[in-house]
Amino acid sequence: MIAVNSSQAAEGELYMDDGKSFEFLQGAYIHRRFVFANGKLTSINLAPSSSSKSQFSSKSMIERIILLGYAPGPKNAQIEPGNQKVEVELGQLMLEGRHGSSVVTIRKPAVQVSDDWTIRLL
Repeated sequence: MIAVNSSQAAEGELYMDDGKSFEFLQGAYIHRRFVFANGKLTSINLAPSSSSKSQFSSKSMIERIILLGYAPGPKNAQIEPGNQKVEVELGQLMLEGRHGSSVVTIRKPAVQVSDDWTIRLL
């Protein structure tokens, strides 16, 4: 879930490791930065490249992306790399029975948490 500011931008980070060992001390983790600006969401690797043999990988996929407060009404999104197009759903957030800010939902973009990718709203 991404709540954009008045400039229609947002950013945040995700950290993930195996949750049971201390292998993160040897670099076995995923650390990503997500930046949304100019109608584009980008996933960037923040983990330092390591020559260590200890690595953490994940097959976790992004199930959906929900943009709160995004003003333009996109109809599609393009996922790079691959130039795959997916449809988006438009709606409004309901708060205590009243309509709130606009909501854009991208369902099943089929991108992995651990990969670099960009999703551009069209």
